[in-house]
Amino acid sequence: MHYLLDCECGESLPVSEGAAGSSQVCRCGRTIEVPSLTELRRRAGVAEPGFPPETVVETLLLAGKLPAERNCVLCGVATEASVCCTVDCERAYVQSGRKPWWLYLLGFVTFGWFGVVVVGASTEDDREVGKDRVFPLPLRICSACRPRLTSPTEVKAALRRVPLYHELLEKYPGATVSLPST
Repeated sequence: MHYLLDCECGESLPVSEGAAGSSQVCRCGRTIEVPSLTELRRRAGVAEPGFPPETVVETLLLAGKLPAERNCVLCGVATEASVCCTVDCERAYVQSGRKPWWLYLLGFVTFGWFGVVVVGASTEDDREVGKDRVFPLPLRICSACRPRLTSPTEVKAALRRVPLYHELLEKYPGATVSLPST
C-alpha cells in the first residue's frame, strides 16, 4: 500500500509501507522523514488490526477528520474541493418471530388441534437483525475531475482510491453508492 506525504513545497510524495522510518527526497530536493508504519496508517485513516473499517469511519466522521487527503483522488492536484458520497453498506431488517403456515398445517395433520396449539405456543417476538450502516463519505475531487463522476460505478472506483474507503468497500462489496448532488 502507498501513502502520500506532504512536502513544504506543496508536492505530495508517495511512499510505500516499506519506507516507514526512512528518509525520502522530494522532487524539490528537500528531505522528508517518513514516519513509522503505525503513524502512516493512522494519518491515512487505515484501521489497525482489530478495528473494523466501519468503526474507524464512524469515529473519523464524528471527529471531523475526513477527508484526510489533501489532493484530488483522481488527478492528484491539491484541492480544497470535496463531494459527499452516500455509501449504504447495510440496512437493519425485522425478522418475524411467526412460524411459517406449513408448520401449523403439519402440526394439525400430525396431532390435530393439539399440534396447532403446541406450534403456536412457541411463537417468538419479532426482532431487529443487523444495523443501519450508511455513511456520508467526503471525497476530495477537484472541479476539473468532478464531471467524471457520472455513475455509481465511477464514484465507487474513486472511493476505492482512499485506503480507508477501500477497506470499507472490501468488507461490504454489495454496498450501494449514491452520486453526490451537483
